[in-house]
Amino acid sequence: MAKKPVAAATRPQRYSPYPSTDYRVGERKPRKPRPLVPTSPNLSPKTWFKMLVFGLFPLFNFIPLTAWARRKNPRTTENQKSFAKAAIILSVCFWVVVIIAGVALYFMGMLPF
Repeated sequence: MAKKPVAAATRPQRYSPYPSTDYRVGERKPRKPRPLVPTSPNLSPKTWFKMLVFGLFPLFNFIPLTAWARRKNPRTTENQKSFAKAAIILSVCFWVVVIIAGVALYFMGMLPF
């Protein structure tokens, strides 16, 4: 019976005892960017126009803005909700400044009430 060959003699043909000269061996592969997926659909210009027109009327604008800002409203997108929240905060700040200015002008004697 013949002896089995020794493991050193059965090395693959491409074996080389020398270190590789390919300097790119240790480099990382460049990452492929993942495609961006929008979280909510784009709003049409008609929807933006409707939101801006309803936001122009003072004191009336709180009704649609609060309806759009609610979390339970299934017909509004995240863009509409964030716009409505920002518009409510902005209009409340505006009315606070108007009231403070009116009171200050009244006590300064510049309003004829």
